[in-house]
Amino acid sequence: MRTVERRAGGPAVRRSRRRTRPLAPPLLGGGASAGLGMVEILVSVVVLSIVIVPIFNSLVSGRILAAHRGEKRMALRLVERKVEQLMQAGYGSSGNDANVQSVNLDVGAHPSDPGIVVNTRGDSHAGNDVLGSLTWFVTEAVWSSPGDPVYAKEVEVKLVWPSASPRDSLTVTTLIGG
Repeated sequence: MRTVERRAGGPAVRRSRRRTRPLAPPLLGGGASAGLGMVEILVSVVVLSIVIVPIFNSLVSGRILAAHRGEKRMALRLVERKVEQLMQAGYGSSGNDANVQSVNLDVGAHPSDPGIVVNTRGDSHAGNDVLGSLTWFVTEAVWSSPGDPVYAKEVEVKLVWPSASPRDSLTVTTLIGG
């Protein structure tokens, strides 16, 4: 409700009359506390921890799973590359057997130093690299087809990683004909 007052010799002034309401009674009764009590704070902390801890845990697990899948992809590429390299070298390939760069297909286990970097984890610090062991085992495979025997070598290429405590491995087997 508004009322208009006039002053002598001056303009009209509008004033409003406001009704005042009494304050609402406190929710929990008793005192007129305007803040949160200790119980309310504890309940909110418990509820937040119940919600946030699983979300944080799933984010960490997702990141670990993504890194693990990246290692597996890289391991598969390394093994495929080695199989292709041995196939290109051919049935009679032999030679230096010092490291994983060798293409020795003599019967037996190769190489003498199987160490290889599986994943560099995107930085230049060698301490963060995932190291593995790349080996291949060659055996003679002979069978007869109508009229002529067939000579081949069965090559099993295996990558195990990490070197310190192996948890994963990948094996590919192929035949290389002669």
